[in-house]
Amino acid sequence: MGDLILLVIIGTSIWVFFDAKSIGVKKGQIAGFANMGPVGWMFGCLLLWIIGFPLYVAKRGEFKRINKTWPNSVKQSSMTMPNNIRQSSMTDIEQLEKLASLKERGLITEEEYNAKKKNLLGI
Repeated sequence: MGDLILLVIIGTSIWVFFDAKSIGVKKGQIAGFANMGPVGWMFGCLLLWIIGFPLYVAKRGEFKRINKTWPNSVKQSSMTMPNNIRQSSMTDIEQLEKLASLKERGLITEEEYNAKKKNLLGI
């Protein structure tokens, strides 16, 4: 029985690692205790499975939403706008509002926000 429990813990922890990696989870995307990358989630599940695994499952949707909303900024910390936004007819004001929203939600840093703002304003 103990071997089965250990196998479940190891198996789900490995699944968490690969799932987090495929979603694009990175440290710094969300605030609080769940602010971990794929390796952190895996070890969190291995060491304290009863809390780590349900917490990951609960936060998984948030990570998916974050990485779908702003893929280049979150996944690569890139200062370029995603192609779908760059090719749209979004005005500079709309882009600044979007950047401000991302900064307020903690998805981009103050430095990323200021650099992109200067770029948009031509400063």
